[in-house]
This record gives sequence, structure tokens and C-alpha cells, in this order.
Amino acid sequence: MLLAELMSQIQTLPKLDKVRLMQFLATELMKEEDTNFFVANQEYPVWSPYNCSEAANVLMNLLETKQRSQDD
Repeated sequence: MLLAELMSQIQTLPKLDKVRLMQFLATELMKEEDTNFFVANQEYPVWSPYNCSEAANVLMNLLETKQRSQDD
């Protein structure tokens, strides 16, 4: 099957089937990788909202501004 034929068939699929296809392809690509995605005993940074008071202050200011503009 040619890629063009495959792509035209994919376009007719329902959204859920397209998502499942993406998941399948991502899994297949990971299987083909020569190296592991995660290395044992290595740390990986993960973002967390904790201790982000500056961001919270910006959001609170935006909320207050929005509420004031609605009250006027």
C-alpha cells in the first residue's frame, strides 16, 4: 500500500481511531529504538507548581483585574 493511499484512509477514520493509531505508531517507534528512553538510576527533572509563588501572584493579579473590569 502506498503512503498516499494510507493517508487518505486515515483521514476518513473517526477521531478516537486516529488517536489509537498515533499511540500504536509511537509504541512501534519506541520498540525500534536502540537505546532505552529512560536510563536506570538517573534523575529526570519534573516541573511542579509547588513553590511557584510568583506565578500565583501573576494569576491573582489577572483575576483581580478581570473582576474589577466586570464590576465597572
